[in-house]
This record gives sequence, structure tokens and C-alpha cells, in this order.
Amino acid sequence: MTTSALRPVAVPLYVGGAALSLFGNSAIAIVLPWLVISTTGDLSAAGVVAAASGIAAVPATFVAGQLVDRLGARRVAVVADLGSATAVASLAVVDLLWGLDLVWFIALGVAGAVFDVPGMGARQALLAGVAQVSGVRTDRVAALYQGGFSLAFLAGPALAGVLLSWWDPVDVVWFTAACSAGAALLTRLVPVAEAPPVAAEDAGLSGLGVVFRSRALVAAVVIGFASSFVFQPLLAVVLPGHFTRLDAPGLLGASMSAYAVGSLVGAAGYAIVTRRSRRLAYVLGLVVMSAGTWLVAPLGAGGFVLAGMAAMGLGGGLFGPVWNVYIAESVPAHVRGRALAWLNATSLVAGPLGLGALALLLDGTTDLGLAAALIAATWTVAATWAVLSRGGRELSGPAPTPAVPAGEPGPDGAQSAGRSIS
Repeated sequence: MTTSALRPVAVPLYVGGAALSLFGNSAIAIVLPWLVISTTGDLSAAGVVAAASGIAAVPATFVAGQLVDRLGARRVAVVADLGSATAVASLAVVDLLWGLDLVWFIALGVAGAVFDVPGMGARQALLAGVAQVSGVRTDRVAALYQGGFSLAFLAGPALAGVLLSWWDPVDVVWFTAACSAGAALLTRLVPVAEAPPVAAEDAGLSGLGVVFRSRALVAAVVIGFASSFVFQPLLAVVLPGHFTRLDAPGLLGASMSAYAVGSLVGAAGYAIVTRRSRRLAYVLGLVVMSAGTWLVAPLGAGGFVLAGMAAMGLGGGLFGPVWNVYIAESVPAHVRGRALAWLNATSLVAGPLGLGALALLLDGTTDLGLAAALIAATWTVAATWAVLSRGGRELSGPAPTPAVPAGEPGPDGAQSAGRSIS
């Protein structure tokens, strides 16, 4: 692509669409449990809806990976956001026409999950094409994507909480649906170089085979699994339990905000540090994140927990974009969606496994401090392996030689392997 044909507008449209989509998703993550509990009067009902939605997201992720490779990442991302908007808006429509009950909550919660996670995977797959068509470094696009993610994670739940204090929960649903619809519009406007769909024989390639042929992608799977396995129990059980015992719900919200702010700063730091070394950002991020877990582990005064959460967010913002960049630069476009599906699906599965392991631990003790220390120790082992392993070194190093000709386009016109135009 010549310099005169570059379209820098692709980056703000791409990042804006991704951030608005996540903003809506993070808001509905607050609104839906509130609506379920206020409608049914049953605390366990919210857990049932969340479990059903989580289970449905796993197979949907694999289906979406196939569709990304056949139809193109932009098309799948747009359809996912429109589907998510429809599922969320249906909550208000059903409530108006028939009244919501647990069956409707499960059905519509599953429908939303079927679109939300696959939509995120499609946007990850689109990153390479955005970097190519805009002429912006892949590392910079990934940092901006991570920054938008962090900002949405920070603002979405906060605004949802404010709106719930002003409006009826069903009215807030319309707001979150509008966010997803807006995200679909922005993503549809992202310029991509059109190309014909991939041939059927190429679409039959195995995403798992692509992952196992690459030490770097295996490392990404292990790190993603470990991250979800340890941090979902920390965020969903240990910290809420700790601050409940302290009767300090405000500190729980502050700790989540500290994590999001740290992640936002880390994303900005990634863009700066990677001008010198991607490996430096990766190692520094893992070290800082590990240090943060040990600040949180004693579950002492609120200040230490807040500092630890900020450090964890900072570390995640520094090393989190690395595998998106590696995939954008190194995985052939016609299997990129399926490779990402395996990375995302293993993370989805790891969270419930971690929660189950924590439940077994807490069945014999009520010592949340012990649980936090085990979480910190487990993550430190995983982070050490991530730094020292050959796969980790390849993941954070320069892009390898493409496995297929670099000029071969994918469905969205992205090059089959990584050339970022800088």
C-alpha cells in the first residue's frame, strides 16, 4: 500500500468502536445482575444467569473464529455488536410485553454472551488490517486498543451505577444497547482493503494446529489461562469478601478503579517502551504485575490493596498487548480468527476452574489471606515461566519469518503475516 493510500482514520474508528463495545458490555455486566435480583428477588438467580452465559460463550468463540477466517473480521465484529444490542434491547421489550422471569433472563443472557466474546475476538483479528491500512505501527495500535479497553472498563461500571441510581434498570438497558449499536457503526466505517473470501480448503485448516506449531502461541495460551485462573477468583471472591468483612464497599470500588487506571497508564507506557524494546515492556509488565499481587496478598490496610491493584493494572497494560501484536504480525490471516479463538476460549474456561479451586480451598478454611497468598504465588510461578521460557522470548521478540507469502491477503485485506507500516 502506497503512502498516499494510507487511511489514518482507521485507528480512531477501530479503537473507538472497540472501546464503545466494551463500555456497553461492562455496563450491562452491572445492570443485568441488578435487574435479575430486583425482578426475581433471588440472589442465586444472578449466578445462574452468569453461569449459563459463560458456558455459552465458549462454543460461540470457536464458531466466531471460523467465521472471521471465512468472512472477515470486520463483518463478524459488526454482526456481533448488532446481535449484542438486539439481545440487550430485548430485555426491555420482553419486560414491556410479557414481563421478565428467570427463563427469559437465561435465554437473553446466553444470547448476549454468544455475541460479546466472539465480537472481541473479531476485533483482535482486525488489528493487523488496521495497522496495515493506516500506516501506524502495530505496537501503537495495540497500545491504543488496550488503552480504550482500560478506559471502558473504568467508566462503564461507574456510569452504570450512576444511571441505576437515577433510572429504572430497564431504562438503563436501552443505554447499553445503544452503546453496542454505536460500536457496530464505528467498526463498519473502519476502512479495510477488500479481498475475496478465503478458499474452502484454507478455511478447513486447524487453529489448534497453528497454536501448537508456535512456542510463542503456546506461551500466550498458558499465560492467558494462568491469568484468568488466578485473577478472576481474586476479583470476584477474595477482594469482595475482604472488603465485606471490613464493611468498606467503597474500597472495593476504589480498588477496581485503581486497577483500571493502572491498566490505562500501562497501555500508554507500552506505546513508549516498545519504541525501544517490546521484550522490555513484556518483562517489566510481568514483574510489576507480580509485585502487585504480593502487595494485595496480605489483605491489610486499604492503601496497600489499592497500590497493589494499581500495580497489577499497570503490569497488565504493559505486557497485555504483546500477544495481540504477535498474532497480528506472525499468524497468517486465513487462520488468525481460529488461533485467537483458542486463546480466548482457554481464558474463558480458566476463570470458572479457578473459582472452583478457590471454593474447594475455602471449604476447609475462611482465611482469605491464605487464598490471596496462594494466588500471588501461583501467578509469580506462571510469570517467571513466561519470562524465562523460549516461547515467552519468541512471543515478546521480533516477528518471525511468515509461514506463507507476506503478500497473501485475508478476507479483510490484511497481509497474511506481519508487516506493520511505520
